[in-house]
Amino acid sequence: MFRLLRYFSIASLISMVLAAVVLGTLHQMLEQNHLLRYGESRNVALARSFSRNVWPQFRGFANTAKVLDADSLRRQPVIAKLLRSVRDAVRNTATLRVQIYQLDGRILFSTDATQIGTSNGSDAGFISALQGVPQSSIARYDKFNSLDGELAGRVVLTSFIPLRPGADEPVQGVMAIDTDITDLEASDIREGTQIALSVIAVLTALYGILFFIVRHADSIIRNQYEQQRRIEQNLRHVTTHDDLTNLPNRLLLMDRIKQSLAVAERHNSLLAVAFVDLDYFQNINNSMGHEIGNQVLQTVALRLGRCVRESDTIARIGGDEFVVSLPDIKSKADLFQIATKMLNAIAAPIETGGREIHLTASIGIAFYPEHEKNAESLIGKADMAMQSAKRLGGNRYQIFIEHMSDEVQQQVKLEDKMWRALENNEFVLHYQPVIDLKSGMIVGAEALLRWPNAHGTWLSPAEFIPKSEKCGLIAPLSEWVLSEACAQLQTWRESGHGLDHLSMAVNLSPRHFATPGLETMISGVIKQAEIDPSQLQLEITDGFLKDPTESVIANFEGLKRAGIRFTLDDFGTGYSSLGYLRSYPIELLKIDRTFIRGLPDNADNAAIVTTIIAMANSLDLMVVAKGIESAAQLSFLQQLGCQHGQGFLFSHPLPADAFLSLVLEHRDLRIVESPIQPPR
Repeated sequence: MFRLLRYFSIASLISMVLAAVVLGTLHQMLEQNHLLRYGESRNVALARSFSRNVWPQFRGFANTAKVLDADSLRRQPVIAKLLRSVRDAVRNTATLRVQIYQLDGRILFSTDATQIGTSNGSDAGFISALQGVPQSSIARYDKFNSLDGELAGRVVLTSFIPLRPGADEPVQGVMAIDTDITDLEASDIREGTQIALSVIAVLTALYGILFFIVRHADSIIRNQYEQQRRIEQNLRHVTTHDDLTNLPNRLLLMDRIKQSLAVAERHNSLLAVAFVDLDYFQNINNSMGHEIGNQVLQTVALRLGRCVRESDTIARIGGDEFVVSLPDIKSKADLFQIATKMLNAIAAPIETGGREIHLTASIGIAFYPEHEKNAESLIGKADMAMQSAKRLGGNRYQIFIEHMSDEVQQQVKLEDKMWRALENNEFVLHYQPVIDLKSGMIVGAEALLRWPNAHGTWLSPAEFIPKSEKCGLIAPLSEWVLSEACAQLQTWRESGHGLDHLSMAVNLSPRHFATPGLETMISGVIKQAEIDPSQLQLEITDGFLKDPTESVIANFEGLKRAGIRFTLDDFGTGYSSLGYLRSYPIELLKIDRTFIRGLPDNADNAAIVTTIIAMANSLDLMVVAKGIESAAQLSFLQQLGCQHGQGFLFSHPLPADAFLSLVLEHRDLRIVESPIQPPR
């Protein structure tokens, strides 16, 4: 996790240190430059005054003094007079010493008599002044001989200044002036210290303000991180665990079995997979409702957990189906004891809702490496063994035998083929047009799942859809159907043929609709396909509305908020109730084809259809009639005010390209004149 406060503190400390170093260095440079400019300007002014007022009197002496040695030069009366003049000129100033150089670098005069007659022509300051350019430097002296005697601990500015009567005159000598700037430097240091302290105070205050801001931001980031981490953990848990029992789901089970298989292969150990299915559990749901059934499943899950070791995995992979992974089994006898323990635990009476429920289970067992060497096949063989146990009356366990009934093997193979078909993208969608019975326009499509077999024919959905629910394939299969249908709808809309009015109907199984997180999945599909949510119609049957779970209600509410429309399919064939139409956000009713068959001659069907359409119109619900196959049925439904219809009279379900061609071919026709009947 990014530690904002820690990195801010480190960065601030480094920045403050760097700022202090840079400001200190800059101040030192500016201070020295100020001292040089200030002291040099004073010394230059003094030298110019000397050049105008004093030097003309001694210029002749300077010319004749070239031949005098040092001692003779010091004894010259002119030197004493020059000393008095210099003292008068520098009185009440910070000047410590004055020297006058001849052009050859010999010191003609100095307030320090010991230096008269000596030569210093190699000094860089003297050379610069000799060329007409003043030059100054600063030095620190422990002792310095000044006009007033020896001084200790002085900071001295030395300026070499050319002597000439006028600016355009040639240089006649060089004057060196030593000025005491100790107090001036100390003053600058005090000012610099005050400035530095002020800057530090400002930076500290700014750091304090930013510290509280960053600490608050860091707290927000930490909270967001923790929240995001919890959300990710919850999402991982949701995607790998069953919502009802909190057991691992098929995804997590497969991962753990694969890991156990790798360990078993390395250590040459035994691994078993037990497939547990409750006997006649559907009777509990039908007689007592899904809520009691769910409580029973939760109790069974807890009891199974007490029968196995911590290293074992129990997963719920279907409605009343559990799979137990048992790695590192020492012997088959140990496994048989565990299986017997599970049967006894399930058979113990379950008290719920004031009732005592008695259950039994059938358990199928397969071994690695005896029966299979991969996870899917092991579960498949255990499932086949479980089916065999059921055929023998249930309430028993059965070991997989290679020559089990062909029927059981075919069932397991079909389930395996369905999983592989989804992975290999073998399923396809066909689309049956939905017709506006008043205008004759194609206003939508119903996506219908198709699965071609190896012989080029189609497997009936009635054969493989129930199997997909049983083996846990229904959720990923439904997600694939939704994604493909929404993407196809957007493709038609972007084709440039003005098909923005089309809607897409997709069937959802009751088991999938009860899955937590369905709203998030469908919203993600809609967002990816970039379609209007109102163009998607989810078709549900009324059978699972009898005892809705919290997940079903939450999914209804969430999807309705997202703008998705609901259709109650096969209305009239199940537990149809007006209460559902009031309690759930149903906008369309689909009349089952069994009631359309025989219209208009079948009086019972005609009465039922007339009542349904009248009721729907009074509740402001749209009605879709399924299975229209004759012009007489069409005419009867139009007279009753049925809004929409679909059936072989208009078109069989078609591949996407053929559906688009049909829409474009008949977009301007009216079905009252020419029903849509493409070639079959």
